[in-house]
Amino acid sequence: MIEVKKPGADRRKFRGVIFDLDGVLVKSHLDFKLMRREIFGFDFNEPLLEKIKKISNPTKKDRAWKILERYEREAALTSELNEGIPLLLEVLNKKNIKSSVVTRNSKESVDITNDRFKLNFNFIVTRDDAPPKPAKEPVLLSCKKMGLKPKDVMFIGDYEFDMVSGKGAGTTTVLLKNSKQPFSQNADIIVDSLKDVLKIIDKKEEKSEN
Repeated sequence: MIEVKKPGADRRKFRGVIFDLDGVLVKSHLDFKLMRREIFGFDFNEPLLEKIKKISNPTKKDRAWKILERYEREAALTSELNEGIPLLLEVLNKKNIKSSVVTRNSKESVDITNDRFKLNFNFIVTRDDAPPKPAKEPVLLSCKKMGLKPKDVMFIGDYEFDMVSGKGAGTTTVLLKNSKQPFSQNADIIVDSLKDVLKIIDKKEEKSEN
């Protein structure tokens, strides 16, 4: 099902699509609760990256990053490609629509995922390249790398940070809803599956040719 929250958002001509990694491109098995307990000894609600950056002791901070990277690496090696991704990427390529990835993960974990599933994106932006989502900077950088204006780009995510980041950058935000994130005030469009995204792209192109 396609739920359009911003009138006309589904009828725009998109020249680029940005994908979130975990939850959109792949199903991963990152256990954030376990990570938080191993790093800090207790669980909490604060985002993990932001919590690690607050660690003042250099040795402890380095240990925290290494633990996080180990979990991300293991998750990348055991992740499963989401249904609909191969077809969607194939269609984007045929229609000359650029694609990129924006993730809070490390470059290493994205490279592992790309190598495993033979994915081919024009550009990848990780936390090593720009302030992580929900900041708008990684999305703006992705648009810049693709040579596109944010208004011509669709950003697909499955979490509030994705929607806030994409909204702040000026892209059309598409929430791939799930049990943990069924709705977002910052989503222009809400979809049940990646097949719905394909319908949006095809529907717009069909109208533009008439």
